[in-house]
Amino acid sequence: MTTLPILELGDDPFERGLIHGRELEVKINKNIDTYINRFAASGLDESSARKEGESWIEVIAKQNFEYSEEMRGISEGAKINLGDIAMLNARYEITFGLFGKDAKVIDRIKMAGEADGCSTFGILPEATKNGHTIIGQNWDWLAGIHGSCAVLKICRSNGTNLICFTEAGIVGGKMGVNEFGIGLVENGLVSDHDGINEYEKPFHMRCREILDAQTYEMALNPVISSRRVCSANFMIGHSDGEIIDLETSPNNISYHYPAEGLITHSNHFLDARHGPSQMEKISSSTLYRANRLDRLLRKNIGSLDIEKCQKALADHFGLPNAICRHPDKNISKAKQTMTNAAFVIDLNLRKMNVANGPPCSNSFISCSLEM
Repeated sequence: MTTLPILELGDDPFERGLIHGRELEVKINKNIDTYINRFAASGLDESSARKEGESWIEVIAKQNFEYSEEMRGISEGAKINLGDIAMLNARYEITFGLFGKDAKVIDRIKMAGEADGCSTFGILPEATKNGHTIIGQNWDWLAGIHGSCAVLKICRSNGTNLICFTEAGIVGGKMGVNEFGIGLVENGLVSDHDGINEYEKPFHMRCREILDAQTYEMALNPVISSRRVCSANFMIGHSDGEIIDLETSPNNISYHYPAEGLITHSNHFLDARHGPSQMEKISSSTLYRANRLDRLLRKNIGSLDIEKCQKALADHFGLPNAICRHPDKNISKAKQTMTNAAFVIDLNLRKMNVANGPPCSNSFISCSLEM
């Protein structure tokens, strides 16, 4: 079983990055290699990928200075070119742009590869056993990234305390919860409009800004305040009993709310106003994962707890592309995906339960925001 590093970080963004870079240098280099290979598998060569990373340095600095300082610290701490670190932090925009291109040629060539396969859920207090708000997901992504991630526990005297999960080298943090009971899980989406806007605020920066928020309104603003390069789905919850799911494409947003206290989502658009949804063309499992997760959880409405959520996330219907996903050996190694981690987050307890790999075979560990 691979150990999941937990980094305890403080006030200064550059110092946070410096510790991140020093502690995770080997994992960061591994992630860079994984993404270089993934980009190449969809036609973006190494030189072009690194050049794209360089282009994001100034964009990120203009959007969020503190984020860019943390990124600069990672670069110095790991002794890795800043452009490569920026490439990691903009990897969502680069990768999902390629997914869009893959989807557009699906009818002309046989695609050998699976895309992002995350399955998320949110549960309101009226549906849980203890009256808490719970969110969670399986994070399905490139198999090469497994073992190269970490949990960040950030305690600040001049900002929001938070705990989050991130890929080594990426400042943002995706799944997580902060001291104000605001939590985040998310899914990848692809529309045929992706790429229409260049160099907008990157996905991972939006995730960090959500977790930096002190109020629920502030948490929604990073998603809705500016246009996007690529589509994405953000499920944002609050411990006081609120969950909103935001489907976003480059210029549009739609809002979805729990029904009888429960909501689930996978990797296709539910709202047709975003235009033709593309992810199901290269990952058709999205069409059953969210509905199946809903059924597995909904039968326990009113008594849902951490254990029942963990069990649902271990479901294997549709293997290898199940809710609990395992690598498909029939596709190229660069494109293989798996459940890299699973999360059940109790927003009232500010506690993130994490399985470092497929939850069918990896125990959940509890990571509390308390320092």
